[in-house]
Amino acid sequence: MGFFPCGTTQTLKYEPTVQTLTALVVALGLSLFLNFVGVRSYILLGEYSGFADHFNTVGVIFLLFLVTAFALLLGTIVPRLRLAPSSLALIYAALMVATVIPTMGFGGYFIPLLAGAIYYATPENYWQGMLWDLLPDWLLVKDRDLVRRLFEGAAAGERVPWEVWILPSMIWAAFVVAFFCVSLSLISLVHHQWSREERLVYPLATTPSLMVESLRDPASSFLKEKLLWPGFFIAWSLPTLRMLERIYDLETIRGVGIPSFQIPLRDLGVTFNLNTDLLVVGLSYLINLNVLFSVWFLQIVASLEEGLLGWAGVMAPLPAQPHAGGSVLMAHQQVGALLFIALSSLWISRGYLKQQWRRVVSGEPSPDSHLLSPRSSAIMGIGGLTFMTVFLYATGLPALWSLAFVCVALLMFFGTARVLAQTGVSRLRAPYAVAPVFTNLFGTATFGHSGLAAMGLSYVWAGDIQLFHMGTLAHALKVCEPESLRIRPRTLILFLFAALFVGLATTIYYYVSMGYHHGLLHGYVWYYIMSPQLHWGWVVNAMNNPNPPQWACHLFLVIGAGTAGLLSWATHNFVGWPLQPVGLAFALTNTVRIDWFGIFLAWLVKGALLRYGGIVLYRKVRPFFIGLILGSCVGVGGASLFNSFYRF
Repeated sequence: MGFFPCGTTQTLKYEPTVQTLTALVVALGLSLFLNFVGVRSYILLGEYSGFADHFNTVGVIFLLFLVTAFALLLGTIVPRLRLAPSSLALIYAALMVATVIPTMGFGGYFIPLLAGAIYYATPENYWQGMLWDLLPDWLLVKDRDLVRRLFEGAAAGERVPWEVWILPSMIWAAFVVAFFCVSLSLISLVHHQWSREERLVYPLATTPSLMVESLRDPASSFLKEKLLWPGFFIAWSLPTLRMLERIYDLETIRGVGIPSFQIPLRDLGVTFNLNTDLLVVGLSYLINLNVLFSVWFLQIVASLEEGLLGWAGVMAPLPAQPHAGGSVLMAHQQVGALLFIALSSLWISRGYLKQQWRRVVSGEPSPDSHLLSPRSSAIMGIGGLTFMTVFLYATGLPALWSLAFVCVALLMFFGTARVLAQTGVSRLRAPYAVAPVFTNLFGTATFGHSGLAAMGLSYVWAGDIQLFHMGTLAHALKVCEPESLRIRPRTLILFLFAALFVGLATTIYYYVSMGYHHGLLHGYVWYYIMSPQLHWGWVVNAMNNPNPPQWACHLFLVIGAGTAGLLSWATHNFVGWPLQPVGLAFALTNTVRIDWFGIFLAWLVKGALLRYGGIVLYRKVRPFFIGLILGSCVGVGGASLFNSFYRF
């Protein structure tokens, strides 16, 4: 696996360790670059970079395309130096681990949120008196002057105070490793069931899988498809023109792009956004029609339901809730649907999971040759789960509640990963943060002030649930799945963990160093200004204004789970039933509110092609939509890089 001199893969002469190291060096170099660009863009640009923000993994596809193009060119010029398909699959797997670290998966909240509890404390908000003593000294820096310089920038030539950041960084990095172990364990245990038995689509894995196949047989590469390139250039041109307009202030191309519209229903307080993202359209074309219909149709239904509840005055008497998809009650309804999807997925897999348990006991290997053995997965998962639970307990959450919190959080991550593999909605996110779900269902007094402070710390990893390792690992394993790649479990684990450690080291180093050199306040407003004030403001408000259990939240949680159950039952009992429960779990999240119309357009086009041309026409047109995916990622990725480095 690597650049190797050979005529075919069967005539391989070099030692496997040399080949693996070649691919590993490339993977880690790209992982470091991906994390550096992610952190740099957030600190130096006051906006989303588009490079490493969501499950569309724009930066990963952009870098993988460059590697593929270079490898194909090199293989054409010097056939003896072809890149093995297994190497490209491993590079992709490593990048899918690395892309989580710098933004929503960890880095975007780690330092800004923790340091923000100190920086944004004022005599008026009482954070110092109410929060500081409850937050462990070993988890954050409490020196106000050091934190002020992090946010505002230190004086020229001033040394970065690394000594105060080492301990909290190491402890939080250990937590991320434990969370990663649990994620890898769960996805490894269910991968065969999802991929082989249930045949989930994994739309996000389609383009990287095609790149891997291109290296196996360059003569039949998908890059030679004629319809691919019109789609590519259309999607590539839009972000590229926007980049040029911003750089050169060109009047002739100002406003170039696909127009967006709004349909307001003022009596209900509902607005439908009609935005068209070509990346969303391209990915949606690969999805089952019933799933597409369920997403856009249930988004409309849920929006109308939310409007009617507001019109009727049905609401929970609670303050603003972090990361709620819609109103508080509707967010709980979506959480109920998500938990049903997660639990029903485990129930459907019960026969397979029993087989896995027998393999755990006996030590038998996994049915997928590239995966960990079930016993190794179980040990890794139990160890990670234990560490996460002890961590929450050490931060102030009671022991049993710590275990319950971790388990519910993992179910939400697991359910979201399952929906992601099934739908490919590229900016998918869970409908709620975990902490307010607990305080709304069980009341704030149940956890005490120390427990609420611990829940505030949980927003680092269980708040903005829209880019995390369960989701990216599911797709990494899918691309590495083909038997012909002959990827050994130890090799895959080496790439995954190496990318994780490189990502953590790069992200932490550059967040601290660039913060002191440039000042976090000059970066992306959400992470460095709004997020700390919203999250810690919610914690302090819960302390000052405790709320009892909200029985309406219980009711809507049950309604969501029950409705998802009915739709699931109908799907399995009525042939051609169009509605599936996946749309219920995230219908009102901000990302689906933005993307639903693009999903609708893909459903409309795909339905028409299948109706009037059948599967043959669908397959003929498919390369055009693959081109939309690839062109969008290359265009946005290139524009993000140029903006980040050109302007500074």
